[in-house]
Amino acid sequence: MPLVSAMAASHAPNILLEPGAEWEDFMDLHYSMAPQGSAARPTLEQQKRLRRDAEAAFAALRSDLEEARPDVLIVVANDQFVNFFWNNIPTFFVTLADEVHGHFTRHKFRYRNHKELGRAIVAAGMEKGIDFSFGEHVELQHTQNVPLYFLLPEPRIPILPVYVNTWVAPAPTPKRCYQVGELIREVAVNSPERVAILATGGLSHFPGSPRIGEIDTQFDHKLLEIMRQGKGASLADYSVDELLKAGDSEFLNWMVVVGAVGNAKATYTSYMPDFVATGWGFASWRLS
Repeated sequence: MPLVSAMAASHAPNILLEPGAEWEDFMDLHYSMAPQGSAARPTLEQQKRLRRDAEAAFAALRSDLEEARPDVLIVVANDQFVNFFWNNIPTFFVTLADEVHGHFTRHKFRYRNHKELGRAIVAAGMEKGIDFSFGEHVELQHTQNVPLYFLLPEPRIPILPVYVNTWVAPAPTPKRCYQVGELIREVAVNSPERVAILATGGLSHFPGSPRIGEIDTQFDHKLLEIMRQGKGASLADYSVDELLKAGDSEFLNWMVVVGAVGNAKATYTSYMPDFVATGWGFASWRLS
């Protein structure tokens, strides 16, 4: 049956950190790397407001997800040297384990993995000329755990982690990611189950770069407006370099969802820069 729900959300670690001491530790690390190391930090009240705003955005996405009543949630994210390193960097990876687990700070996560849907995606890719890497052993990390904490706190349905290489050059093009999303939509149509999909990451940020601490809010707002207009296909025309210049390499994860929804208009978006490192972005498409 058709996809029943599609979402995208930032996975910035500080979304799930407690305002106060945990945020201060995060900012100590950030500002030790940032050229503007003496920049003003968000106050405790600003940290609390950002957490409330992020929780409100996730609540909107969770409401859409629960209303769609999915049987499985595909989670499209990037690995950050937890599962894949220089000896093995897959462009696209599908998880075929029985279950997946991981942790973030004091939070632990464990879900059943929908390996049957994973196998269907891999097989469909072979037919369409998209050769997915696949395997059984992965560890969930903050790129999945931060949004899952808010969207699927209880493991009532299985998930399917799909990885996109946004971390190591060369990365796949937005067009290729869009094609992967189209493929996933076709697999969902032929599935007897109700399939939802979530992309995580971004928006604008520059980890490991001399530009760390910059946030291209103008570019982020442009991306969200295009999705609200239902013109996501036009985003496939961007180059990887254009996304990198805006700090939006993780938007490649979002491009998979954009390909999955096609011309559907985003029915909800929210955006807030954290004033430290990242533009937090959120989007939802009601498809059912």
